[in-house]
Amino acid sequence: MSMAASRPTGRQTDAVAPRRKNQGGEETRQRILDAALKTVRDEGLIGTSARAIARTGDFNQALVFYHFGSVEELLLAALQRAHERRTERFKPRLEEVTDLAGLVEVAIDLHGRPDDPDLPALAAIVAGWSTTSELGPKVLETLKPWDEMVAGALTRALEGSPFAPLVPTGQLAHALSALFLGIEMFSRLDPDDTTTAELFASLGALATLAGPMLNTFPGEPPTEPG
Repeated sequence: MSMAASRPTGRQTDAVAPRRKNQGGEETRQRILDAALKTVRDEGLIGTSARAIARTGDFNQALVFYHFGSVEELLLAALQRAHERRTERFKPRLEEVTDLAGLVEVAIDLHGRPDDPDLPALAAIVAGWSTTSELGPKVLETLKPWDEMVAGALTRALEGSPFAPLVPTGQLAHALSALFLGIEMFSRLDPDDTTTAELFASLGALATLAGPMLNTFPGEPPTEPG
């Protein structure tokens, strides 16, 4: 094959160039998102500015505004990315949950994962924006898929129970998600994690006791947990 034949035509070159440009832009966006999450995790939400994020990622802070428009929009995108990664990681576990104790076990595992650097940043952003940002509705929309997965787990846990029609699973799932984020925030104030461990142990015990009761018809004595 001649060199001329192997060389891309002008039209082919024009088609390849945008792909490379788009790929480079996406890589830059991911780099900025990673830097934003790391900055929130290491310096807290108050210390997270465009300059701090750029310093963490070693890039020009103008890139923050070029790709995201503002620091708040960047943090919203970072929140969504962190939540998506968490959802992908734990979706298989949640889909296997069939009782309340299993749901608590997932929460304990989620809290205790040392390889999950996103969770502290996620909790910090949600807590910090609860009173200072106008992006609250967008944050709730970002967290909605997680609530839906927890609601699915609750529905399976209550399946066959006479109390199932009385339980608002959607609202309860949202409350449990809020409880977990609150636990994560307070655990950062507890260096040895003792209080959090005790809380999860208590929740596990309550879930184990509640399981047989949920399957007991009114007037019947609850069965002993297996």
